[in-house]
Amino acid sequence: MWSSRRWAALSQYRYERWLRRLRTDLPDVMLGPDFKYGGVRGHIHAIQRYSKHKVELVPNEKAMGSLHLFTETVRERFMRVEPLARLAVHSHVLPWMIRWCRRQQEQGVRWVHTYHLMYYPEHGTAGLEPWQEEINQALIHEARHADIRLSVSKWQVDDLRQRYGIETTYLPNGVDAAACDLGDAQRFQRRSRRHDFVLWVGRNDPVKNPKPFVELAQRMPTQDFVMMGHDLTVESLRRDWDIDPPPNLLIFGPATHAVVQDALAACRALVVTSKREGLPTVVLEALVHRKLVVVPDEPGCMEAINGGNFGLVWTSSDVNDLSDILQKAATSVSNSARIRQSVIRNYGWNIVQQQLDQVYTKTPADEVKVC
Repeated sequence: MWSSRRWAALSQYRYERWLRRLRTDLPDVMLGPDFKYGGVRGHIHAIQRYSKHKVELVPNEKAMGSLHLFTETVRERFMRVEPLARLAVHSHVLPWMIRWCRRQQEQGVRWVHTYHLMYYPEHGTAGLEPWQEEINQALIHEARHADIRLSVSKWQVDDLRQRYGIETTYLPNGVDAAACDLGDAQRFQRRSRRHDFVLWVGRNDPVKNPKPFVELAQRMPTQDFVMMGHDLTVESLRRDWDIDPPPNLLIFGPATHAVVQDALAACRALVVTSKREGLPTVVLEALVHRKLVVVPDEPGCMEAINGGNFGLVWTSSDVNDLSDILQKAATSVSNSARIRQSVIRNYGWNIVQQQLDQVYTKTPADEVKVC
């Protein structure tokens, strides 16, 4: 068992080694923050994978050994470093990264910020947490000073303008079709012992709203259901949602992106029960997999299914409506090959990243042609 002093020393060593490498081999773009899991993590890792530029993640978990080594002390020292990018710095979500990028901007480095999804009342059970409020304040009052401000959804472009006077350019979440196509249905079926199931992907969180999916499984006892996501257990559903999962519902728990692709390849349909979404990548991935998608009538989900043309829509808070729709639905969406191609054409990461690479270099945000 390591002492806190030894752990701090290792953090310091890895951090200094990482900085030395950056200073001798300057990246084109510094991008972050990296997260342990979630949609933003997938987003920034895809940027690094598809960009034609040399992109460095902050923190770089491979260089440092673990995201756990980017301790608060190490982060505070990082905040004071000189510019570390040739072309641009690119912030997402967290206040400390926004503030670091603003300092780089003062040294003449282009600052790009992407708005994903702010925190709304739906994100809490009794109001927002202080850390959620802090993030919102940074997004409203600090990120607005970025040279280029991007929104991942069209509805959010309008929302930010109307509510806060923040002008952003639409550049959507991307979908990695190549990663989707690596999904193996049989691999997941062997692992889960489930076939022809209905899938839910999210986390135990008020805004992801898992309870209606459990209620759906209760209403359809002859249909198999699977839930995947962080902090999802039988105990957490009982504790936080006062509901018992029925026998036909498998609580799979946390899963890597690759395992999620296996599950999407194997499922009959994807059901979304979120109260609020930016532009849900898992919906785009399900469409690439040519699966039936059933989403609530909220703006982000509706945008992902092209206003209802690419999937089915249920009335939020009405589980009976969700159950009726799913029981009447065919096992696949008509013209699903056409839908897949449309999603790849408009949201494929290779297309999205071409536009973002222009943002990093010469093309002003208001000249970027969106999908």
